[in-house]
Formats: sequence, structure tokens, C-alpha cells
Amino acid sequence: MMNAETDSTVWLNGVLLPEREALVPAMDQGWLTGCGVFETLGVWNGRPFALTRHLARLEQSAGRLKIPVPDADRLRAALVAVTAENRLENARVRITLTAGAADRGVLPQVLVSACAVTPPADEIALVTVPWRRNEYGALSGIKTTAYAENPAALDWARLRGGGEALFWNTGGDLCECAMSNLFLVRRGQVITPSLGSGCLPGVTRALTLDLCLTAGIPYVERAVAPIELADAEEIFITSSIRGVQPVCAVDSRAVLSPGPVAGLLRRELWRLRETADDP
Repeated sequence: MMNAETDSTVWLNGVLLPEREALVPAMDQGWLTGCGVFETLGVWNGRPFALTRHLARLEQSAGRLKIPVPDADRLRAALVAVTAENRLENARVRITLTAGAADRGVLPQVLVSACAVTPPADEIALVTVPWRRNEYGALSGIKTTAYAENPAALDWARLRGGGEALFWNTGGDLCECAMSNLFLVRRGQVITPSLGSGCLPGVTRALTLDLCLTAGIPYVERAVAPIELADAEEIFITSSIRGVQPVCAVDSRAVLSPGPVAGLLRRELWRLRETADDP
């Protein structure tokens, strides 16, 4: 397995090359203004998981910013080539598209990179950050390279003993975490903030709701008030790499972890990863 960053291989605009040689034009709008989009997905046992869903979301995000998206088969081939070249069986893969700069003759850029996956912790603590997601913003609900707010919030949470940052939105409702979607269990029902909250339409979020349906677990997508955290029987978060991760505390208040619902959904998602490449 490649360990040093300088040894990793990436795919840039149709060419495999060492990461250190993957250069971005200085006038590209992804570099200058954050006008770009990306997807992060997992490769498990050499197979990309839920790739069709990720590519569909990439296309939707890119469409909002008027960024052309390469043919899906080309991106699939790039992903396979990058993971094979880096000899990765389990990997975090990122597909990044930037807008280029038409007035400077700079074409949109397409980058596919991969790195080894670090197994997620069995549970995680959340810390509410003082900033709000803007559910009415032009970038609401899309995964853009204008992403600095997320690591800044995560750093703030980590300095206060958390592993993830929790956002409210401007309306005062719960929205999402910096790198994941949020779920509560109350009176046996799974609850997650609706897309109207401004949260990202997470691929694993959607798969988790599908698993609830299959398992006969009642669920609802709706506005969620912060006070509902206080009497939640369980809280968990989801993302493409962490899967379903139980929450053990919110702002230093202990939460049952792992609860039975989160445990069941985590096991079912792992089973899905092992048996279905592209659910």
C-alpha cells in the first residue's frame, strides 16, 4: 500500500500521475473562489459502494454551479484506475470538479484521488457550534469546494472534547454535522432533519432511511427542534465512510450508545456494503 503522500497516484483530466505533479491552473475558479463540487465515497474490498447515487448527486451539485460533468463511465474507470494504481482494497475516494475559467481559456478540471480508510470509532461525541447553516443560501444542499466552514467548525468542536460539530440552521432547528447527517430516535421512531433544513442530501442518509423501511422501523424527515436532543433515546450520525456511528454525548450530556436501533442499522449497512455494490 502506498503510504507517503508523494507516492500516491491521482487521475487528473484523463491522466494518471503522481500527486505532486497534479497541478491546477492558477486562474481556475475552483482555486480562486471555491467554485467547484466534490463527492467522497468508500471502496470496500476493491468495489466502489453506491457509486451511481454519488454520481447522481455530483451531477446535481455541478448543475447548480453550471459545471460540466464527465461521462459516468469515464469517472467509474478513473476511480478503478486510481484505487488499483495505489493498491487500495478499502479506500476513501474523492471526485472533484472545478469550474475552470472560460474568460482565461482554462477548462474545467476533473480530479480523482484516493487514500486508505481509517476505521471510524465505535461512538462519537457531538459539540454544538455557534455558527448556523443558511438553509436559504445559494449553496445550500450541495457539496462544494467552498468548504472551509466545515473543518473550522470541526476544529472548534474538537477543542471542546467533541469528535463532530453540530449545526443549527438560521431558523433555530437542527440541521446536520460538519461531516455527516444527524439522526435521533424518539419513542421508537427514527427522526432526521428534512432537506428543507439546509442539510446535505447524504447518500448514506438516504440508504439509512431505506434500511429503516426494510426493517420496519418507523421514520420521519421533518424540522427538528434542538430541545428534542434532551429526550432522544438514541442519537447517531451517518456518512459514506463512517457508515452509521452512534453518538455517546452531545455537549457533554451522555447518550445511550450504542442503542439498539443504531446498532441494527449499522450492522445492516455493513451487510449491504458486503453484498450490494451499487444499491
